[in-house]
Amino acid sequence: MNISTFQSNLDFIKSLYLNKEWKDKKCRDEILEAIEEANEKIEKAFGESMCMLYNHKPSVEAVEKVVKKFPSTLSHQNEDGRIPIQKAATNDGHAFEYVPVLAKEGIKHKVGGEDARGGLLTIDPTDDDGWNTLEWFVNVEHDDDYDEFDAKRVKVLKELRKSGLLLKEDIQEHKLLDMSCWKKSKKRFEYLASWDPDALIDTRVGNHALVHTLVSKQMPVFLKASFKYHPQLGGLLFVKDDDGEIAFDTMCNIAGEKETMTILYELLTPKSDYPILHHIFTNAPRHKELFMEYFPWATQLKDHHGRSLQQAVLAADPNIMNEHSYLFAMLTDDQIQERDPVTTLYPFAAMAVGEHADLKKSYYLLRRHPSVLDRRARAPIDGQSISRRRRKRKRGNGSNA
Repeated sequence: MNISTFQSNLDFIKSLYLNKEWKDKKCRDEILEAIEEANEKIEKAFGESMCMLYNHKPSVEAVEKVVKKFPSTLSHQNEDGRIPIQKAATNDGHAFEYVPVLAKEGIKHKVGGEDARGGLLTIDPTDDDGWNTLEWFVNVEHDDDYDEFDAKRVKVLKELRKSGLLLKEDIQEHKLLDMSCWKKSKKRFEYLASWDPDALIDTRVGNHALVHTLVSKQMPVFLKASFKYHPQLGGLLFVKDDDGEIAFDTMCNIAGEKETMTILYELLTPKSDYPILHHIFTNAPRHKELFMEYFPWATQLKDHHGRSLQQAVLAADPNIMNEHSYLFAMLTDDQIQERDPVTTLYPFAAMAVGEHADLKKSYYLLRRHPSVLDRRARAPIDGQSISRRRRKRKRGNGSNA
Protein backbone atom coordinates (compact mmCIF):
# COMPACT_ATOMS: atom_id res chain seq x y z
CA MET A 1 0.00 0.00 0.00
CA ASN A 2 1.30 3.41 -0.91
CA ILE A 3 0.86 6.60 1.13
CA SER A 4 -1.86 7.97 -1.17
CA THR A 5 -4.01 4.85 -0.78
CA PHE A 6 -3.54 4.88 2.98
CA GLN A 7 -4.52 8.56 3.18
CA SER A 8 -7.59 7.86 1.02
CA ASN A 9 -8.64 5.06 3.37
CA LEU A 10 -8.24 7.34 6.41
CA ASP A 11 -10.32 10.05 4.76
CA PHE A 12 -13.03 7.47 3.92
CA ILE A 13 -13.14 6.12 7.50
CA LYS A 14 -13.23 9.64 8.95
CA SER A 15 -16.11 10.62 6.66
CA LEU A 16 -18.06 7.41 7.36
CA TYR A 17 -17.98 7.84 11.11
CA LEU A 18 -18.44 11.59 11.15
CA ASN A 19 -21.62 11.23 9.11
CA LYS A 20 -22.73 8.36 11.34
CA GLU A 21 -23.14 6.10 8.36
CA TRP A 22 -21.30 3.33 10.18
CA LYS A 23 -22.23 2.71 13.81
CA ASP A 24 -20.29 -0.45 14.66
CA LYS A 25 -18.38 0.61 17.83
CA LYS A 26 -16.23 -2.51 17.92
CA CYS A 27 -15.11 -1.91 14.35
CA ARG A 28 -14.36 1.71 15.12
CA ASP A 29 -12.29 0.82 18.20
CA GLU A 30 -10.27 -1.75 16.27
CA ILE A 31 -9.62 0.79 13.52
CA LEU A 32 -8.49 3.43 16.06
CA GLU A 33 -6.20 0.86 17.70
CA ALA A 34 -4.69 0.04 14.32
CA ILE A 35 -4.22 3.73 13.52
CA GLU A 36 -2.56 4.32 16.90
CA GLU A 37 -0.25 1.38 16.35
CA ALA A 38 0.56 2.68 12.88
CA ASN A 39 1.25 6.13 14.31
CA GLU A 40 3.68 4.66 16.84
CA LYS A 41 5.46 2.85 14.04
CA ILE A 42 5.57 6.07 12.02
CA GLU A 43 7.12 7.98 14.93
CA LYS A 44 9.65 5.19 15.48
CA ALA A 45 10.54 5.22 11.79
CA PHE A 46 11.08 8.98 11.88
CA GLY A 47 13.03 8.64 15.13
CA GLU A 48 15.40 6.12 13.57
CA SER A 49 15.70 8.32 10.51
CA MET A 50 16.51 11.35 12.71
CA CYS A 51 19.46 9.40 14.05
CA MET A 52 20.65 8.84 10.48
CA LEU A 53 20.51 12.40 9.17
CA TYR A 54 24.10 12.12 7.96
CA ASN A 55 22.99 9.29 5.69
CA HIS A 56 20.09 10.86 3.78
CA LYS A 57 20.88 14.59 4.37
CA PRO A 58 17.45 16.28 4.36
CA SER A 59 17.17 20.05 4.42
CA VAL A 60 17.21 21.81 7.78
CA GLU A 61 13.67 22.99 7.03
CA ALA A 62 12.50 19.41 6.50
CA VAL A 63 14.01 18.36 9.83
CA GLU A 64 12.23 21.24 11.53
CA LYS A 65 8.90 20.14 10.02
CA VAL A 66 9.33 16.56 11.21
CA VAL A 67 10.28 17.42 14.80
CA LYS A 68 7.39 19.87 15.07
CA LYS A 69 4.95 17.20 13.85
CA PHE A 70 6.55 14.37 15.83
CA PRO A 71 8.41 15.97 18.78
CA SER A 72 8.93 12.55 20.38
CA THR A 73 11.53 11.84 17.67
CA LEU A 74 13.86 14.32 19.40
CA SER A 75 14.20 11.89 22.31
CA HIS A 76 14.35 8.73 20.22
CA GLN A 77 17.30 6.55 21.20
CA ASN A 78 19.16 4.44 18.69
CA GLU A 79 20.77 1.11 19.47
CA ASP A 80 23.62 2.90 21.30
CA GLY A 81 21.25 4.94 23.43
CA ARG A 82 22.10 8.19 21.64
CA ILE A 83 19.42 10.72 20.72
CA PRO A 84 19.36 12.53 17.33
CA ILE A 85 21.22 15.66 18.49
CA GLN A 86 24.05 13.51 19.82
CA LYS A 87 24.32 11.57 16.59
CA ALA A 88 24.32 14.81 14.60
CA ALA A 89 26.97 16.43 16.81
CA THR A 90 29.35 13.51 17.05
CA ASN A 91 29.01 11.51 13.87
CA ASP A 92 31.83 11.99 11.37
CA GLY A 93 29.33 11.82 8.52
CA HIS A 94 28.83 15.59 8.61
CA ALA A 95 25.35 16.06 10.09
CA PHE A 96 26.41 18.74 12.55
CA GLU A 97 24.54 21.52 10.72
CA TYR A 98 21.31 20.12 12.21
CA VAL A 99 22.44 20.69 15.79
CA PRO A 100 20.95 24.21 16.21
CA VAL A 101 17.44 23.25 15.05
CA LEU A 102 17.49 20.05 17.13
CA ALA A 103 18.59 22.01 20.21
CA LYS A 104 16.09 24.81 19.61
CA GLU A 105 13.16 22.40 19.27
CA GLY A 106 14.57 20.17 22.00
CA ILE A 107 14.39 22.96 24.58
CA LYS A 108 10.66 23.32 23.92
CA HIS A 109 10.14 19.67 24.82
CA LYS A 110 12.78 19.44 27.59
CA VAL A 111 14.83 16.86 25.71
CA GLY A 112 17.39 15.38 28.10
CA GLY A 113 15.83 17.15 31.09
CA GLU A 114 14.93 20.62 32.30
CA ASP A 115 18.49 22.02 32.16
CA ALA A 116 19.91 19.96 29.30
CA ARG A 117 19.48 22.82 26.80
CA GLY A 118 17.64 20.71 24.29
CA GLY A 119 20.15 17.85 24.54
CA LEU A 120 23.31 19.94 24.18
CA LEU A 121 24.29 19.18 27.77
CA THR A 122 23.05 15.58 27.78
CA ILE A 123 25.74 13.07 28.70
CA ASP A 124 26.71 10.73 25.89
CA PRO A 125 25.77 7.19 27.00
CA THR A 126 28.60 5.67 24.97
CA ASP A 127 31.34 7.79 26.57
CA ASP A 128 33.12 6.46 29.65
CA ASP A 129 34.40 9.94 30.56
CA GLY A 130 30.92 11.43 30.73
CA TRP A 131 31.27 13.98 27.91
CA ASN A 132 28.12 15.80 26.89
CA THR A 133 26.91 16.66 23.38
CA LEU A 134 28.46 20.13 23.36
CA GLU A 135 31.86 18.82 24.47
CA TRP A 136 31.78 16.20 21.74
CA PHE A 137 30.75 18.82 19.17
CA VAL A 138 33.86 20.96 19.74
CA ASN A 139 36.11 17.90 19.94
CA VAL A 140 35.15 15.76 16.93
CA GLU A 141 37.83 15.73 14.24
CA HIS A 142 37.27 15.20 10.52
CA ASP A 143 39.96 13.24 8.77
CA ASP A 144 39.27 14.61 5.27
CA ASP A 145 39.12 18.33 4.51
CA TYR A 146 39.33 19.02 8.22
CA ASP A 147 39.95 22.75 7.76
CA GLU A 148 36.72 23.11 5.79
CA PHE A 149 34.62 21.14 8.24
CA ASP A 150 36.26 22.81 11.23
CA ALA A 151 35.22 26.18 9.77
CA LYS A 152 31.67 24.89 9.27
CA ARG A 153 31.51 23.78 12.89
CA VAL A 154 32.60 27.28 13.94
CA LYS A 155 29.66 28.60 11.93
CA VAL A 156 27.35 26.34 13.96
CA LEU A 157 28.92 27.56 17.21
CA LYS A 158 28.21 31.13 16.16
CA GLU A 159 24.61 30.20 15.40
CA LEU A 160 24.25 28.52 18.80
CA ARG A 161 25.75 31.58 20.47
CA LYS A 162 23.46 33.96 18.62
CA SER A 163 20.39 31.99 19.67
CA GLY A 164 21.52 31.81 23.32
CA LEU A 165 22.15 28.07 23.21
CA LEU A 166 25.91 28.52 23.72
CA LEU A 167 26.97 30.69 26.65
CA LYS A 168 30.33 32.26 27.46
CA GLU A 169 30.48 30.45 30.80
CA ASP A 170 30.22 27.13 28.94
CA ILE A 171 33.79 27.60 27.74
CA GLN A 172 35.21 27.15 31.21
CA GLU A 173 32.47 25.09 32.82
CA HIS A 174 32.63 22.41 30.13
CA LYS A 175 36.35 22.81 29.42
CA LEU A 176 35.70 23.52 25.75
CA LEU A 177 39.23 24.85 25.16
CA ASP A 178 40.67 21.59 26.41
CA MET A 179 38.25 19.64 24.20
CA SER A 180 39.03 21.62 21.04
CA CYS A 181 42.76 22.22 21.40
CA TRP A 182 43.86 20.03 18.48
CA LYS A 183 45.13 20.65 14.97
CA LYS A 184 41.92 19.43 13.30
CA SER A 185 39.67 21.50 15.56
CA LYS A 186 41.92 24.53 15.96
CA LYS A 187 39.42 26.94 14.34
CA ARG A 188 36.89 26.03 17.02
CA PHE A 189 39.56 26.50 19.67
CA GLU A 190 40.59 29.87 18.24
CA TYR A 191 36.97 31.03 18.10
CA LEU A 192 36.31 30.06 21.72
CA ALA A 193 39.61 31.57 22.91
CA SER A 194 38.81 34.85 21.15
CA TRP A 195 35.43 34.92 22.92
CA ASP A 196 36.92 34.31 26.37
CA PRO A 197 40.72 34.82 26.43
CA ASP A 198 40.72 34.57 30.24
CA ALA A 199 39.61 30.96 29.90
CA LEU A 200 43.13 30.18 28.65
CA ILE A 201 44.31 31.03 32.16
CA ASP A 202 41.33 30.17 34.36
CA THR A 203 40.21 26.82 32.95
CA ARG A 204 41.04 24.02 35.39
CA VAL A 205 41.43 20.42 34.31
CA GLY A 206 41.38 18.42 37.48
CA ASN A 207 43.57 20.33 39.90
CA HIS A 208 45.76 21.93 37.23
CA ALA A 209 45.65 24.96 34.99
CA LEU A 210 44.92 24.05 31.37
CA VAL A 211 48.42 24.95 30.20
CA HIS A 212 49.85 22.24 32.49
CA THR A 213 47.68 19.49 31.00
CA LEU A 214 48.60 19.81 27.32
CA VAL A 215 50.07 16.95 25.35
CA SER A 216 52.68 17.70 22.73
CA LYS A 217 50.16 17.77 19.85
CA GLN A 218 48.13 20.46 21.62
CA MET A 219 51.01 22.80 22.39
CA PRO A 220 51.30 24.63 19.02
CA VAL A 221 47.56 25.41 18.99
CA PHE A 222 47.47 26.56 22.62
CA LEU A 223 50.69 28.58 22.56
CA LYS A 224 49.68 30.48 19.43
CA ALA A 225 46.54 31.69 21.24
CA SER A 226 48.28 32.32 24.56
CA PHE A 227 50.92 34.57 22.98
CA LYS A 228 48.21 36.35 20.99
CA TYR A 229 45.93 37.10 23.95
CA HIS A 230 48.40 37.19 26.83
CA PRO A 231 51.69 38.52 25.43
CA GLN A 232 52.41 40.49 28.60
CA LEU A 233 52.35 37.23 30.58
CA GLY A 234 54.90 35.53 28.37
CA GLY A 235 52.33 33.44 26.54
CA LEU A 236 51.48 31.65 29.83
CA LEU A 237 54.82 29.84 29.80
CA PHE A 238 55.31 30.87 33.42
CA VAL A 239 51.93 30.00 34.92
CA LYS A 240 52.64 27.84 37.96
CA ASP A 241 50.86 24.67 38.96
CA ASP A 242 49.88 23.78 42.50
CA ASP A 243 53.43 22.56 43.15
CA GLY A 244 55.02 25.79 41.92
CA GLU A 245 56.30 24.35 38.62
CA ILE A 246 56.06 26.72 35.64
CA ALA A 247 54.27 25.60 32.49
CA PHE A 248 57.45 25.67 30.39
CA ASP A 249 59.04 23.04 32.63
CA THR A 250 55.88 20.92 32.45
CA MET A 251 55.96 21.13 28.66
CA CYS A 252 59.57 20.02 28.59
CA ASN A 253 58.70 17.09 30.83
CA ILE A 254 55.86 16.09 28.48
CA ALA A 255 57.33 16.70 25.04
CA GLY A 256 61.01 17.06 25.75
CA GLU A 257 63.12 20.20 25.73
CA LYS A 258 64.01 20.01 22.03
CA GLU A 259 60.44 19.60 20.78
CA THR A 260 59.16 22.32 23.10
CA MET A 261 61.82 24.76 21.95
CA THR A 262 61.17 23.84 18.29
CA ILE A 263 57.49 24.71 18.75
CA LEU A 264 58.43 28.06 20.30
CA TYR A 265 61.06 28.70 17.62
CA GLU A 266 58.51 28.18 14.84
CA LEU A 267 55.99 30.39 16.62
CA LEU A 268 58.25 33.25 17.76
CA THR A 269 60.09 34.11 14.57
CA PRO A 270 62.09 37.35 14.27
CA LYS A 271 59.14 38.71 12.31
CA SER A 272 56.95 38.37 15.42
CA ASP A 273 59.16 40.93 17.19
CA TYR A 274 58.31 39.31 20.51
CA PRO A 275 60.64 40.06 23.48
CA ILE A 276 60.78 36.50 24.76
CA LEU A 277 64.13 37.04 26.52
CA HIS A 278 62.62 39.78 28.71
CA HIS A 279 60.21 37.19 30.09
CA ILE A 280 62.82 34.47 30.47
CA PHE A 281 65.28 36.65 32.36
CA THR A 282 62.62 37.99 34.71
CA ASN A 283 60.58 34.81 35.22
CA ALA A 284 62.87 31.85 34.61
CA PRO A 285 66.49 33.06 34.40
CA ARG A 286 67.77 29.50 34.82
CA HIS A 287 66.70 28.91 31.19
CA LYS A 288 68.38 32.02 29.80
CA GLU A 289 71.20 30.24 27.98
CA LEU A 290 68.75 27.87 26.29
CA PHE A 291 66.54 30.71 25.05
CA MET A 292 69.47 32.91 24.00
CA GLU A 293 70.64 30.04 21.82
CA TYR A 294 67.28 29.92 20.00
CA PHE A 295 66.41 33.63 20.10
CA PRO A 296 69.64 35.68 19.94
CA TRP A 297 67.87 38.40 17.94
CA ALA A 298 65.57 39.11 20.90
CA THR A 299 68.38 40.69 22.96
CA GLN A 300 67.87 43.97 21.09
CA LEU A 301 64.10 44.16 21.41
CA LYS A 302 62.01 46.29 23.74
CA ASP A 303 58.96 45.06 25.62
CA HIS A 304 55.45 46.55 25.71
CA HIS A 305 56.67 49.13 28.25
CA GLY A 306 59.41 50.22 25.88
CA ARG A 307 62.08 48.66 28.11
CA SER A 308 65.29 47.17 26.86
CA LEU A 309 66.28 43.75 28.19
CA GLN A 310 68.54 45.29 30.84
CA GLN A 311 65.86 47.76 31.92
CA ALA A 312 63.34 44.95 32.27
CA VAL A 313 65.78 42.95 34.39
CA LEU A 314 66.59 45.92 36.62
CA ALA A 315 62.92 46.74 37.09
CA ALA A 316 62.05 43.14 37.96
CA ASP A 317 64.94 42.38 40.29
CA PRO A 318 68.43 43.94 40.29
CA ASN A 319 69.69 40.72 41.82
CA ILE A 320 69.27 39.05 38.42
CA MET A 321 71.67 41.62 37.00
CA ASN A 322 74.06 40.82 39.84
CA GLU A 323 73.88 37.12 39.11
CA HIS A 324 74.46 37.55 35.38
CA SER A 325 77.39 39.89 35.04
CA TYR A 326 77.46 39.75 31.23
CA LEU A 327 74.12 41.57 31.18
CA PHE A 328 75.72 44.34 33.16
CA ALA A 329 78.78 44.33 30.93
CA MET A 330 76.54 44.60 27.84
CA LEU A 331 75.13 47.96 28.95
CA THR A 332 75.98 50.45 26.24
CA ASP A 333 76.69 54.13 26.77
CA ASP A 334 73.28 54.97 25.39
CA GLN A 335 71.58 52.55 27.77
CA ILE A 336 73.43 53.94 30.78
CA GLN A 337 72.15 57.39 29.87
CA GLU A 338 68.58 56.22 29.24
CA ARG A 339 65.90 56.35 31.90
CA ASP A 340 63.45 53.52 32.47
CA PRO A 341 60.22 54.49 30.64
CA VAL A 342 58.11 53.43 33.63
CA THR A 343 60.13 54.13 36.79
CA THR A 344 62.09 57.00 35.14
CA LEU A 345 65.23 55.71 36.94
CA TYR A 346 68.64 55.64 35.30
CA PRO A 347 70.44 52.27 35.54
CA PHE A 348 72.77 53.58 38.27
CA ALA A 349 69.72 54.50 40.39
CA ALA A 350 67.98 51.18 39.72
CA MET A 351 71.11 49.36 40.92
CA ALA A 352 71.14 51.42 44.11
CA VAL A 353 67.64 50.68 45.39
CA GLY A 354 65.85 47.71 46.85
CA GLU A 355 66.84 44.66 48.81
CA HIS A 356 69.48 43.57 46.29
CA ALA A 357 71.08 46.97 45.70
CA ASP A 358 74.68 46.94 44.50
CA LEU A 359 76.34 50.28 45.25
CA LYS A 360 79.58 49.18 43.67
CA LYS A 361 77.93 48.67 40.29
CA SER A 362 75.90 51.84 40.76
CA TYR A 363 79.09 53.82 41.36
CA TYR A 364 80.72 52.20 38.32
CA LEU A 365 77.85 53.38 36.09
CA LEU A 366 78.11 56.89 37.53
CA ARG A 367 81.82 57.00 36.80
CA ARG A 368 81.15 56.00 33.19
CA HIS A 369 78.60 58.75 32.74
CA PRO A 370 78.46 61.24 35.63
CA SER A 371 76.45 63.54 33.38
CA VAL A 372 73.29 61.57 34.26
CA LEU A 373 73.27 63.32 37.64
CA ASP A 374 73.17 66.67 35.96
CA ARG A 375 70.49 65.43 33.59
CA ARG A 376 68.44 64.18 36.51
CA ALA A 377 68.74 67.54 38.26
CA ARG A 378 67.48 69.26 35.13
CA ALA A 379 64.78 66.65 34.38
CA PRO A 380 61.30 68.13 33.91
CA ILE A 381 58.96 67.87 36.87
CA ASP A 382 55.43 69.01 36.09
CA GLY A 383 56.89 70.68 33.01
CA GLN A 384 59.64 72.58 34.90
CA SER A 385 63.22 71.79 35.82
CA ILE A 386 64.31 71.56 39.46
CA SER A 387 66.68 74.53 39.11
CA ARG A 388 63.91 76.67 37.66
CA ARG A 389 61.53 75.72 40.46
CA ARG A 390 64.18 76.62 43.02
CA ARG A 391 64.72 80.05 41.45
CA LYS A 392 61.03 80.74 41.51
CA ARG A 393 60.78 79.66 45.13
CA LYS A 394 63.70 81.92 46.09
CA ARG A 395 62.20 84.93 44.29
CA GLY A 396 58.91 84.20 45.93
CA ASN A 397 60.45 84.15 49.41
CA GLY A 398 62.26 87.47 48.73
CA SER A 399 59.11 89.22 47.63
CA ASN A 400 57.32 88.05 50.72
CA ALA A 401 60.01 89.36 53.04
